[in-house]
Amino acid sequence: MPHRLVDQMFERIDIDKQESDFAYFWTLLLTGEAMLKTIVLGMVAAVDNDTQRNRYRLLHKLVRADGLGDWSEVLDDALSGPSSQYLVSEVQLEREQLTKPYGKGDWQFEAVTSLKKTLERLHIDSEKIPARTDMKRWFRLFVTLRNKTRGHGATQISDASEASYFLSESIHVIYENLNLFQRPWVHLYRNLSGKYRVTTLGNSAEEFDYLKSEANHAYDNGVYLYLGAPRLVPLIVSDPELSDFFLPNGGFGDKEFSLLSYKTDDKQSGDSSHYLAQPEVQDSETRGFGELLPVGKCFSNAPVAASDYVPRHFLERELFDLLMDTRHPVVTLQGAGGVGKTSSTLQVIAKLYDEDRYEMIVWFSARDIDLLPSGPKTVRPGVLSPSDISNQYSTLVLSSQTANEQGFDRKGYFEQQLSKSDGGPCLFVFDNFETVQNPREMFAWIEGHIALPNKILITTRLREFKGDYPLEVHGMTDQEAKTLIQRTASTLGIANYLSPAARIEEIIKQSGGHPYVIKILLGEVAHSSKFSSLKRLVAGSDEILTALFERTFKALSPCGQRAFMTLAAWNSAVPRVALEAVLIRSTEERAEVEKGIESLLHYSLAETRITADDDQEFISLPLAAGEFGKKQLRTSALMSAIQSDAQILQMFRPNQISDVNLNLRNGLERFIRNVSERIEKGEEFDFYKPILEMICRSFSPGWLLLARWHIERNTDQDIEEAISEIKSFLQQDQDGPDSPMAWRMLARAYFRKQDDLGEIHALVERAKYASVPFYDVSNTANLLNSKYSDLGLDPDGKRHLAQRLLDIMQTRSTEAQAGDLSRMAWLALHLDQLDLAKDFVKKGLSMDLENEHCLKLARKLQISSD
Repeated sequence: MPHRLVDQMFERIDIDKQESDFAYFWTLLLTGEAMLKTIVLGMVAAVDNDTQRNRYRLLHKLVRADGLGDWSEVLDDALSGPSSQYLVSEVQLEREQLTKPYGKGDWQFEAVTSLKKTLERLHIDSEKIPARTDMKRWFRLFVTLRNKTRGHGATQISDASEASYFLSESIHVIYENLNLFQRPWVHLYRNLSGKYRVTTLGNSAEEFDYLKSEANHAYDNGVYLYLGAPRLVPLIVSDPELSDFFLPNGGFGDKEFSLLSYKTDDKQSGDSSHYLAQPEVQDSETRGFGELLPVGKCFSNAPVAASDYVPRHFLERELFDLLMDTRHPVVTLQGAGGVGKTSSTLQVIAKLYDEDRYEMIVWFSARDIDLLPSGPKTVRPGVLSPSDISNQYSTLVLSSQTANEQGFDRKGYFEQQLSKSDGGPCLFVFDNFETVQNPREMFAWIEGHIALPNKILITTRLREFKGDYPLEVHGMTDQEAKTLIQRTASTLGIANYLSPAARIEEIIKQSGGHPYVIKILLGEVAHSSKFSSLKRLVAGSDEILTALFERTFKALSPCGQRAFMTLAAWNSAVPRVALEAVLIRSTEERAEVEKGIESLLHYSLAETRITADDDQEFISLPLAAGEFGKKQLRTSALMSAIQSDAQILQMFRPNQISDVNLNLRNGLERFIRNVSERIEKGEEFDFYKPILEMICRSFSPGWLLLARWHIERNTDQDIEEAISEIKSFLQQDQDGPDSPMAWRMLARAYFRKQDDLGEIHALVERAKYASVPFYDVSNTANLLNSKYSDLGLDPDGKRHLAQRLLDIMQTRSTEAQAGDLSRMAWLALHLDQLDLAKDFVKKGLSMDLENEHCLKLARKLQISSD
C-alpha cells in the first residue's frame, strides 16, 4: 500500500536524480529522515495514555528535538523502554519487525547492511553489524549518517554517488516491508455537518468510511492511523488535499516550534502551548489515600473535604438522597470545570460515613489538573484504564500476597466486586471521569457489572453515555456566592475593596456563580490591590481559561464550537431562534445546529433566560466562557465567517440600530433565517442565489461565507462559484483585514481546480500584506519557481509576476534565512538579474555555509567558495 508522505519524497527523488548525483543523494537523505520521523510518530500514536503520562513524555521530547538522535531514542523507548508496556496490541507485528533480531535473507538485515554500506562508501565510522540484528540499529546508523553528512560533514560528490545506490536500496526495503506503511492512513477534516472528509494516504481505508456519514464522533482534524480504532498521529501536519506534509524540526520556544516539509522545504509553525508542561508531575490533591481507613461506620480512601467549603444545601441534599436510595445504580454529577463537583461530592461523602447505607466508599481519581487558587496545576491521574482501576482496588482490599499471586485476575475480581463486594455494600466513586481512556467504553464496562445495593457515582465535565441518573451542577445561588466572596475576601484581606455592595453583585453576575472563577477574580483583586475591570482580569488569565474550558470545547461538535465562538464574538445575549437561523444559513445542518446549541447549555458553557414581555429564550455566555471563546476565535479558520454572523445577530440588540449597515444586516438575518428553513425542507439554493448576491454586494463578508459553503460542497461547479464569490469580496473590500485570508481561500480553490496560474497569482497577491508570515511568502516563491516554466503566461507576464514577488521579498529581506535567499535568487534568475542572484546566494552562504540550495546555486552560478 503506498503512503502519500513517502511517495511525495520519491517523486522529488525522481526529479533530483535527473539533475545530478549530488542532488540525488541529498534528496535520498531527506527521504530517509522523513520516513524515520513518520515511523517514530506512527509508533508513538500506538502508545496509550497512562497515569505516568508516557505518551506525552515522548511528544514533549520530540518537539524539542534539534537532532535525529532524540527521535531514535524515542522509538527505542516506545518499542522496548518504559512506554512499551502501553503499546496497543494491534502493533505487535510492527514491534516484532523492529525489535526482533534478524539475519541474512531477512529484509530487516538487508536494510541495515545496505545502510552500513552507505556509511562505508562515505568513509564514516559506525557500529559493526553482527550476524543477527534488529531494526533499531538502522535508526541509530541513520542518525550517524545524517550527523556526519547533512548535519556536520562535507560530503564529496564522488562518494555520494557511490553511496546513493545503497541508501536507496535500504530506504525502499523498509518502505516496502514495514507493516506500519501497509495500514490504513488518512487525513480527517470535520465539516460543519459533523461528518468527516476522509482523504486516504494510501490505496484504501474502508475502516474510516463510517466517519463520512456519521456525525456523532469527535476527532481533531489531522492525520490518523487505524489500529483497532482511529488514532491521531501527532505532529504530522497536512491538509485535506494532502498537498504537503510538515514534520517537527526543532526550534522549540515558548509559543511555537518549527515544522518542515521535506518535499518542498517550506516551513510552518506548531503551537508550543500543548507541550510546555513538564512530563514529571505530582499526584492530585484529591487523588485519595492509598489504603482504606475507618471513618464513622465505613472504610474509605476518599480524600478529606475542604475546610473552607461553602455549603450548597440544595445540591448536597439532592445528591445525598440519590446515593442513599436503592433505585439508581449509577449516578452522574455533571458540570463545568471548577464548578464544585468534587468538593460537593466529598462533603456528601462525609455525611454518608455516619449512615448505615455503605460499608465501603472507594475513591478513584482520574484528575489531571488541579484548580488551585494560584492557578491550574498539571497533576498525575490515579487511574485511566480498567487495568488501573482493577489494580488500585485489589491493592486497597486484598493483601499484597493475594493481589500479586501469579495468575490472579485483578480485572475479573473487580468485576465481581462491582456486583457483590466482599466488604458489604460499596459506593464506587469515579472523579473526573472525562479524563479516562474511552469514557463510553469505560462506562459500559462498569455499568454492565454494577448491581445494587452497590452504587457508582461519576463526576464529569462531559456526559457522553446513557443509562445513568444525571444530576447537573450549575453555578452557586446568589447567597452561596455571596458567602464565598465574603469568606475569601476576608482570608485575602481585601474586604475593603468590595464596597459598595454593587461590587459583590457584579462579581456574582460576571462569574455566573462559578466558585473557581470567583476565587480567581478575588485573587487578582488582592494581587493588584484594587478593584478594576473584571473583564480585563479574566481576559488576562490564559492558563485558567484553558484549564476550565478547553477540554469541554474540544468535545463540542463543529456546530457547537461555532455557536460558542459566535456568542463570544457578539458578547451579549441574543435570541436563540436568531442564533439558530444564522448558523443554519451557514451550515445547512438544522439538526446539528440545534444539537450544538443544546450542548452548550448541557455542558454549562452558555446560559439562557426567558424574557418576561415576549416569552422569548435568550442565550449568552458567562464572562469567563466568553473570554475563552474570544481566544479560540482569534485562531479559528472560521473567524471571518463567525464575525459576520455576529454582526447579523447584533441587529437584535434594542435601541442600537442607527448605523445603515446594521439595518441591512438585520434584514439579511431575517431573510437568511427563512431561506435556511426552506432549504432544510428541500428547496433549491439557486432560487435564492440572486437575492443573497444582491445583499452581499452591500455586506461584503457574506461573499466569504458563501464561498466557504461552496468549497465544502467540493464539486467542479461549486469551486467555480467560490472563485467568483471570493473575487467579488476582494473587489469590494480591498486591503481589508480579511483580504489575506480571502486570497488564501482563492489560492486553495484554484489548487483544487488544478489551475497553477490562478493559485500562484492569488498567493502573490496575498504576499503583499505585512500580516502574512515571511515563511508563507517564501513558500510562494518556492511554488512559483517550481512552476515557472509551465505557467500559462507569455514571457512578459511571467516576468511581471516574478518581479512583483521579488520586490515584496526584498522589502522584507531582513527576515530572510539562507533557504529563503536561495528562492529569491531563483526569482532573480528568472528575471535575468544575474548579479542580484549571486548576491542573494552569497548572503545565504554567509548565514549557512552548508545550505544545500545555496550550494547548488553557487555551483550553477560558478560562485567561488572563497
